[in-house]
Amino acid sequence: MGEPLREVELLSCGYSAKCSVPWCSHPATTILRYLDNQGRPYRQTDVCETHARELCVEMKVIDRKRRSE
Repeated sequence: MGEPLREVELLSCGYSAKCSVPWCSHPATTILRYLDNQGRPYRQTDVCETHARELCVEMKVIDRKRRSE
């Protein structure tokens, strides 16, 4: 059997936080919520836009960020 599908939800960060990547000093704008193989959240981290894109490579992305219209 292959590896289980890895999924991540993208959520807007509604509070003030620094990006969780150790060497990054940008403000966090996105919450990455990693999901297990049954779609349940098991870990989340606050990151800037650049690291959000980098950390989601090869994952199924569910974008739940609020959009301003």
